Amino acid sequence: MGTITLDEAIARAVRNNRDKKLKALESALAQGQIELVQHEMLPSLTASAGYSERSNYAASSSVTFENGEPSPLSDPTYSVSQEKVRTTADIAFTWNVLDFGLSYVRAKQHADRYLITRERERKVAHNISQEVRAAYWRAVSADRLLKKIAPLSEQAAAALEDSRRVEDLRLRSPLEALYYQRELLDILRSLQSLRQDLMNSKTELASLMGLKPGTEFDLWDVQSPRFEVPELALDVAQMEELALQHRPELLETHYQKRISAAETRAALLDLLPGISLTAGAYTDSNDYLLNQDWTSVGAQISWNLFDVFRLGAERRMAKTREALAEEQRLATSMAVLTQVHLSTIRYQQAVQSFELADRYLDVASRINDQTVNNARLERSSELDLIRESLNTLLAELRRDVAYADVQNSYGRIYTTIGMDLVPQDYAGESLPSLTRQISERFEQWQRGELVSGVQAEPAGTEPADAAGSVDKVG
Repeated sequence: MGTITLDEAIARAVRNNRDKKLKALESALAQGQIELVQHEMLPSLTASAGYSERSNYAASSSVTFENGEPSPLSDPTYSVSQEKVRTTADIAFTWNVLDFGLSYVRAKQHADRYLITRERERKVAHNISQEVRAAYWRAVSADRLLKKIAPLSEQAAAALEDSRRVEDLRLRSPLEALYYQRELLDILRSLQSLRQDLMNSKTELASLMGLKPGTEFDLWDVQSPRFEVPELALDVAQMEELALQHRPELLETHYQKRISAAETRAALLDLLPGISLTAGAYTDSNDYLLNQDWTSVGAQISWNLFDVFRLGAERRMAKTREALAEEQRLATSMAVLTQVHLSTIRYQQAVQSFELADRYLDVASRINDQTVNNARLERSSELDLIRESLNTLLAELRRDVAYADVQNSYGRIYTTIGMDLVPQDYAGESLPSLTRQISERFEQWQRGELVSGVQAEPAGTEPADAAGSVDKVG
């Protein structure tokens, strides 16, 4: 399959990850709901036609009404005003003004819900990028160290076999030979445990990228390890400001607050009288009618008088709803600011741990070199050589793990402040193009040129209409 870089791994994961696709489908569904609610604002225009036929005429007669009673029906005279066969047709326009207002408010709410789904989609992309970054560096360490474990295991196994032969031949005291074998077995057990820990790293990365199990691929940083510590181009104050502007969770609480405010307006509108306007054109083939074609207009107002008693409860509920949304926003803001500070502290601690692990590896490597030289001069045993080789390997593992922690904590800082490594319109990009954009964006971040890609409207603004709210999201 070739060599995969970290940028390509993130691009593959974002394109193939099921959680990301699920959130994208939720966004598409929310956008479809907006269109449906917008149609509800339109008046209803109903066209109808009918045909009727009787077996006889609808003849009728009438009598006078006197003193609260109808006169007796005697020798009646019947009249006809309707044919046995007739056809009718009409087209009527009906518009409920209250329903229009409610539909407009609901459309704005659905627009905000769509924006919430987009923020959740961004959050999923952030999490995927962070998971891939962690898995990638674990896989790099595994690829580098697994190649060194096998020769050391073979060397320890061969030394163990030699020790058993020495014990059988009684060339050394039995207790000394057993001590020697026990140390070798401890080394083999450590190597086996280390191998098991490293074996699953590449499989986990392949799963995140959506590759089939067993797919062979190489990692770029295995071939050219560069243990360079990335530097932050921002101070904490800038990070706090960016986090408050761009974190998906904060934008989601802002939209949720607008939804709560719109719900209050909808509840108050629902208490108002309903006004219905009607207009229509009608036709009837009945020859007994003087006017077979006519038009009609009308207006009707209706109001449930008991709604007056709901007004106080609706106002109290509205205040509670908005206060809850505000408290959620404040709590989320405090959590985000705390995460910004914690991510910075973790990055600094990770850098210190890496520097210490790198110095430890340097000392362990020099000790191993001295042990190798002494072994050539027969001044140290093979056990000492194997032991120091294991110590050097473990020191190298700690150094790689510490460097992976540096990379993860560095990437987590940008995730914490809400920066989008993946562009919003990634679905239409090819894999090479998406990989290139991710690489360019990360290079810009390292230079301090933050391009967040967040196209949602800033907090505190109201959309001009429901459609306008959607257009402001990429």
